[in-house]
Amino acid sequence: MRARPLAPFLATALALAGCASAGPAAFEPHLAWPLSDDAGWATAPPLGVGSFADERADELRAGYRPELRMRRLGVAREGVERTGDADFARPVALGVRAEVIATLQRAGTFASVTPVEFDPRDPAAWPERGAPPLVLTGAIEAFEGTQWRSFSVTPIQVGFMRERWGPAQGRVSLRIELWSKAERLWEARISMRHDSPEGGADEAALEALALDAEKLALRLDARLRGRRADPPRRLDVRVLDGCELGEARVRRLVAETSAIFEREAGVVLVGTHESWPLRSRGATLDTLLEEAERFAPPLGGVVLGLAPAQQVSELALRSVRTGLAVPLGAHAVALCAGEDEASVLTAAHELAHLFGAVHVRDRASIMHTMADFDARFFDPVNRRILRSLRARDFTRPLYAQESARLAAIYRAAERDADLVDAREIDGALRALEGAEP
Repeated sequence: MRARPLAPFLATALALAGCASAGPAAFEPHLAWPLSDDAGWATAPPLGVGSFADERADELRAGYRPELRMRRLGVAREGVERTGDADFARPVALGVRAEVIATLQRAGTFASVTPVEFDPRDPAAWPERGAPPLVLTGAIEAFEGTQWRSFSVTPIQVGFMRERWGPAQGRVSLRIELWSKAERLWEARISMRHDSPEGGADEAALEALALDAEKLALRLDARLRGRRADPPRRLDVRVLDGCELGEARVRRLVAETSAIFEREAGVVLVGTHESWPLRSRGATLDTLLEEAERFAPPLGGVVLGLAPAQQVSELALRSVRTGLAVPLGAHAVALCAGEDEASVLTAAHELAHLFGAVHVRDRASIMHTMADFDARFFDPVNRRILRSLRARDFTRPLYAQESARLAAIYRAAERDADLVDAREIDGALRALEGAEP
């Protein structure tokens, strides 16, 4: 029997290995919903966003992939890969700037957010007319995704293509400067590391940037937010600490959650801490919520119970819940993923249900059904809900005017099937009927 030549098989292996990588990742802002109507809400002046300098080393821009190696009549590549600029569909500096602009536009802090093309560090470069009073600029110090991957092609074997990969991590660091024409007002480094257990390295880098931009929005809001005509609403939160976080960690959880609610809806959370001895292990979330309902809320306020996820049994569910609330009620429960790991996202999500917030399909919203992205923004529908009921007294039924406003928002949301499932609206309307006197 004459042996077949190996060259065609090796050529096939090399061709398949070359096709294994997907094309460049789209580099668009993560907040895709339209700009909200923030007329009368924003209290900071118009903001311009200048260009971002790219200060990464050349080798970081180039990325890294292990070399292909000959192995067992085929080829293989194995090791930690790092993204480079070629992995993205637009220059990194332009993508970062677009992400920052889109996020700050939707934050609602500034009267407007627009790109500017002059260097704010040079007073002579400011236009005589039409320039915003504040300009943000900065530099990219880190932007990358890393992931261990193993890929092999052996054309003469059954199952000739094999690929494995580990969790990806994204890392972003931006140096931010805020300028007026007269001086630099603020400088900070905003950094983020993000683990993506399911996505690739490019997705992890983009998600880290999205989270970094949301972190920047919160920092700017805390620094520049002015006084509104109507003062913030104070909401007292009785926090039942079943996770044994302690008073200091609970205080931090409430403060970080409050920063979201104050920016999004003008609601300031004021928490009180008390221990919550849980009766038994293996309880369901429904049982925990029933236990939390035994505690009376503070006057006009709400109760938030914190319980360890390890002690909660949710085995009958297809997906694991991280919290539960009484829709339009006064009690909610959020699970702690581990020791000292209370989630701001989960706390904000469950507290928002008490205002009537509904689940949405967009993972960039706090009200997405799955906690797979550590969002700090409410989508436009839920932002309208929160603002509409921000003055609600949680220890009484809804007034007729409050019910009517909420029902109108729900009915309008029915027309946006891409954002809200019709079943969510049906459930919300039923909860609204139960909350009426």
